[in-house]
Amino acid sequence: MLKRGSWLVAAVSVVMLAGPAAIAHPGHPDHSSVNSELFPGEGVLPAGQHHAADGHLPPVSRGVRLVGKAEVSNPSGAGNDGRVADVSAFGDHAFLTAFRDPTCERTGAHVIDISNPAAPAEVPSAFMETTPNNYAGEGSQTIRVKNEFFDGALFIHQNETCPGAPAPTEPNTRGGINIWDVTDAEHPRLLVKHAGDLVGGLADDQANQTHSAYAWTNKFNGKTYVVLIDDEERTDLDILDITDPRNPVLINDRLDLIQPPFNVAQDPPSNLTSVFSHDMVVKRVGERYVMNVNYWDGGYVLLDVTDPTPGNVSLIAESDYAQLDEERLARGHEISPEGNGHQSELSPDNRFLVGTDEDFNPFRVISTITSGPYAGTEYTAVSASDTPPVDADTTISGTPTFVGLGCDPLPAGDGVALVERGVCPFQQKLDNITAAGYDAGIVFNTVQPDPACLGFVSMLADGDIPFLFVNRLTGLQFLQVPGVSEENACTTASPAAGAAAASTTIEAVFDGWGYIRLFRTEVPGEVGKTGSIRQLDTFSIPEAQDPAFATGFGDLSVHEVAIDPNPGRRLAYVSYYSGGFRVLEFGDKGLKEVGAFIDQGGNNFWGVEVHKIGETQYVLASDRDFGLYIFQPRS
Repeated sequence: MLKRGSWLVAAVSVVMLAGPAAIAHPGHPDHSSVNSELFPGEGVLPAGQHHAADGHLPPVSRGVRLVGKAEVSNPSGAGNDGRVADVSAFGDHAFLTAFRDPTCERTGAHVIDISNPAAPAEVPSAFMETTPNNYAGEGSQTIRVKNEFFDGALFIHQNETCPGAPAPTEPNTRGGINIWDVTDAEHPRLLVKHAGDLVGGLADDQANQTHSAYAWTNKFNGKTYVVLIDDEERTDLDILDITDPRNPVLINDRLDLIQPPFNVAQDPPSNLTSVFSHDMVVKRVGERYVMNVNYWDGGYVLLDVTDPTPGNVSLIAESDYAQLDEERLARGHEISPEGNGHQSELSPDNRFLVGTDEDFNPFRVISTITSGPYAGTEYTAVSASDTPPVDADTTISGTPTFVGLGCDPLPAGDGVALVERGVCPFQQKLDNITAAGYDAGIVFNTVQPDPACLGFVSMLADGDIPFLFVNRLTGLQFLQVPGVSEENACTTASPAAGAAAASTTIEAVFDGWGYIRLFRTEVPGEVGKTGSIRQLDTFSIPEAQDPAFATGFGDLSVHEVAIDPNPGRRLAYVSYYSGGFRVLEFGDKGLKEVGAFIDQGGNNFWGVEVHKIGETQYVLASDRDFGLYIFQPRS
């Protein structure tokens, strides 16, 4: 176990203090993360990991009334810490997806009877379980469908693969979406499982794992569609026709917004290169259907999906991030924004869009090669799941030792071990370099088809020393390979173990947690017309921009937003993880907080949805460690 504080070791200095996982975003190639295993059991966390940090802010209740709450039960018996994910509702029932924490077993969706909002209660017998080795999370939804094939309510959830899951042995057991008939919510019926894109993923008989989904019915042609976030092909969207929900049909599997005619990419600042689809909502605007896509570092995008088939989707407008982070600049700190466009909704009159930038790491990690032919090159380094992070009190500097694959016991060493990915699990590599006496480890990606080797993974590994992942280009630059570039890194062989490496420095500065953006939008109601999106304001809870709250108070990042459907009430309801439940007014004058709630003992809110029970409107919020909360804003 490393001690806290600063010290010098023979090759490298490492300073440690426990805190949130660190991900660097300096200038690096324009490739999104590639979160997939090279072989079963390698140890890769799926994309879109959500934290469940300890600690909380003091309780508060202003401008909002807690109506009722209901705790869920975990059928596995493993407890509820991190158990609950998103929330959706239909009629007198709410549905809470069951995430992979604390164990990835008996996941799926809890059913809550909300007919009496002051006393909601789970219906344990109605639990909708996923196929083993899958879990449900972001973007669950209900939709009322009435056509020749189906008349009733559907509940849709995505399927992601449990960390460390073995290779599937049967077809149609991974990924995609499950569709349930919840017309009788206390007796749900599974209509279809694992519907999705079968191309480019785990296997030809398995749908690609899906991070989020959103369904809508086109009133002009009577068809019902669902759009999926594809974890395997992360820059594109998949669209299914589910008019017959028992027989979904994939109608568009390559809606890649980086490619023409969309060309959604972020101009400088240069750190905003992690561009991929994350979440989306579709609504009717006049004579067209508009999808707002949250494209992470690519910003917020409005698409015309009136006809969602290939070649017929068009760009309405897109946002770009500023050169400097607005919330940090307001505090006298000049640093580029983090990006991370996560989720958003349009206002009832379509004149405004409220978006959430999710950022779990309040520190910006700056990683630089400091000697050799690539001296001055900045790179991305991603911390493993359960290892000490790089933060304000953690610096790695010096010259690494290249130990090859690190799959066998290693001679004694110190400083930082540089390791190549492949052959054995990440945990085995970490155990071996720790046993040899190294104080930190850096794993670089292996030879893979272009551009996979330039991507990143979140390593599933548990240990007492910092353990980070970099792409192959960075690894070969560490090893001072002449002339290596994006174009040839994926096919360039590694030098032998023991080859001389360049020195590096990995350090962090505080840049705050994720926050909220308000945009002024123009969305014409005519098919084919372009519009505009212009940022008006940002909002962050004060603690999220204060270094004193960087650790020990839970995750203070914003997560999701739901807009009040009443045109006369410009209110946004926000789930803010450990920052609680927040209510904001929005308009031409910007964003203003008018309500906040944190329960005794703290909260960890993930999902939020506006829902009517009878004739009365409420706001439903899902707490990761508890279950369902039901709110009303005070007049």
